[in-house]
Amino acid sequence: MNTEEIKQTVKGRYGQCVDAGGVKESCCCPSEAPKNLSFAAEHVLYSKEELSLVPEASLSLSKGCGNPTGFANLKSGEIVVDFGCGAGIDVILAAHKVGENGRVIGIDFTDQMIEKAKQAIADSGLSNSIELIVCDMEELNLKDGFADVVISNCVINLCADKDAVYSEAFRILKPGGRLAISDIIYTESIDSQVKERFQSTWAGCVGGTIEKEKYFEIIRKVGFSEIEIVAIHPLPSTELETMVCCPGPEFTPTPAKEDVDSVQDKVASIKFVALKPACN
Repeated sequence: MNTEEIKQTVKGRYGQCVDAGGVKESCCCPSEAPKNLSFAAEHVLYSKEELSLVPEASLSLSKGCGNPTGFANLKSGEIVVDFGCGAGIDVILAAHKVGENGRVIGIDFTDQMIEKAKQAIADSGLSNSIELIVCDMEELNLKDGFADVVISNCVINLCADKDAVYSEAFRILKPGGRLAISDIIYTESIDSQVKERFQSTWAGCVGGTIEKEKYFEIIRKVGFSEIEIVAIHPLPSTELETMVCCPGPEFTPTPAKEDVDSVQDKVASIKFVALKPACN
């Protein structure tokens, strides 16, 4: 598939998921869902207190693999941009952290997700703090150097042009601004033919996944520095089987079992932060 076909495939499948009201397992990483506060702390996921702030509609459509607001060190008054905000769970949590003097912008190219996020934000009483925009992360209509933080939760792996996505993140951040990202990576090389078969469906969260070294090479190349890995969570078989057909088997074809088995122990959820240098 070319870049435009990839975008339409991802948009279509996640849009269909919203229209259908989600899937039985609400997260692409279902067994990562926090069962108690200590589990959430260990894996940098949502606490019970955080989940209590989010309407059920957002939780039921959550497709994340982490909690970037949990390690972004958000401060009162900051401006935060969420790349791929989905149904709004992370923009809502970010808005609580930056307070009335802060601002949160959620971007997503799926109209249905944005509509769900708008409703969740209204239900949360945060409409004055959050702005939602339907747009492409690879070409944002946002001004240079205005944001303090860019967050993203298991979305950039779905993008065909990750260089463009991170270039846009770098462009819109203030000098000294920072990334806080949860995403999916390969921890070692994958057979090229297996990778091509995953890419043929793409919307599954390993379709656009790349190796860790290549991933961080992109981030460094666009100008980010002081990259710090917060956590790496290798996906056990149950999580991997769910991830490969995200947002759900009703919408994305399930890959062949032998292909999934071949990448077992080679796929991980990674959480990291990075800085845009204060002086360029």
